[in-house]
Formats: sequence, structure tokens, C-alpha cells
Amino acid sequence: MSSPKFLSAIRAILDQIELTQAETIGMASTWIAEAIMADRFAVLFGSGHSFMPTMDTYPRIGSYPGWLPIHELATSYVARTSGDVGLRQALFLEKVEGYGKLVLSNYAVEPRDVMICVSNSGVNTMAVEIALEAKRLGLKTIGVTSIAHSKASTSYHRSGKRLFEVVDLVLDTCVPQGDAQVEVPGFPYKVGSASTIAGCIIMQSLVSETAARLSAHNYIPPVFPSHNTKTSEQATASLEEDIERWFAEDARRLKAIIR
Repeated sequence: MSSPKFLSAIRAILDQIELTQAETIGMASTWIAEAIMADRFAVLFGSGHSFMPTMDTYPRIGSYPGWLPIHELATSYVARTSGDVGLRQALFLEKVEGYGKLVLSNYAVEPRDVMICVSNSGVNTMAVEIALEAKRLGLKTIGVTSIAHSKASTSYHRSGKRLFEVVDLVLDTCVPQGDAQVEVPGFPYKVGSASTIAGCIIMQSLVSETAARLSAHNYIPPVFPSHNTKTSEQATASLEEDIERWFAEDARRLKAIIR
């Protein structure tokens, strides 16, 4: 029996990421490790479904302080297609000039930080604007984007530039143009989107590779363990202490960047 079509398609994309992006992931991880060791941040931004890889990065099991997703709910949490917190509003706002710069102004970023913008299409104004503003402020910038899709698309930003054209380092999701992967007879368009999965894979690769670089420098931050793993009473107490250390370190760091 052949594999389901979407599983085959996503496996091919992940193989391409491993084959073509390993060196770039390594370079990005070095930048992030340097920022964390300087008591600064990898600041993460994505709008629409591109927000999901940033949320999957931190805070979650296996994460450690030094990652800071920008949780701009109006452009990242879509409850339904219309009505309150609807898709129409999010699609509109991520194209509004000046909104991205305003959102970033809530954070006291500085040149020791790294800015990571996730946008599979790479054409929405908000991601491009935040990347450009971060560069203006002296940050190293990284884009997580589909080169194939972006090159075939037109930017909504006034500069006409797409994300891969404005950042210092590009991590290609290797997702083909159009995002959806599976053709179904009778359906007018493909189904089964791959960009969120590919983005999460890249971000978790960065988490793992950055940890390896921190360890090589004997810099060991607290890690959030699985809080649902409880065995003996002694082990549970130790687990809870580790979680509290993680919370305390995160709170200490945030004081330096939240305005």
C-alpha cells in the first residue's frame, strides 16, 4: 500500500530542508546562542498561520529562556472566518503599512538581539516591515520563508521587496509555490498545507542546534521539562523546582525587553 499523498509530500519537503538548510540552520543557531549568552533574545514574529511556528518554539516543553515570540493576537489568533477575531481582519491588518513597526516598538530590542520573521509567502507588509525595522535598529535578521513561493509572488510592502530580499539570513521552508500539496479529483485547488509543519521543523531545529552551541560554551539555561511526567514524590518535587527556575529566569530576562 502506498503512503497517503500528504505524508509523502511532507516527507519530501523535510528531506529537502535537511539536505539544503543544515548549514544555514547552523549559522542561525550560532547567532541565537550568542544573543542568549549575552542575556538577550531571539525575537520571533509571524502573522496568520506563520505565527504558529513561533508559538511552538516558546514557551513549551524542551524550551529554554532567550526566545521571545511576539504574540500580536489580532494578526495571529483567528477564531473563525468572520465575526470577532475573524480571518478577514487578520488578512487586512498584516498588510497595513506602519502596523508592524508599531508592534515592534513595544519591545526594547537592541543590536545584541536576533530578529526571526516567519512568513511562508514572504510578501505580507507586516513581516517585511518588522524585518526592516529590526535591521535599522542594528539587529541580525533571519527570515523563515518559502523561496519558491516568494519568488513567484508580489510583495504588498511599499518597497516591493519580499522577506528573503531584506533579511541577513534566509531559512528556506522548501515548501513549493501555493503551500497546499495534494491534488484531489474534482477539487478546484490543492489541499493539505505544509508551511506550518515545515516552519515548526525549522524552528525546533534551531532550538536544538542552539542548545548544542550553548552547551559547548558551558552555558546551561533552565529547560522546561514535561510537567506531566510524575513518578516518585521526590522526583515530582525536583521537577517542580526545575519548572520554577525556568519561570524565574524567563521573568528576569523579560524585564530587559518589554516596554
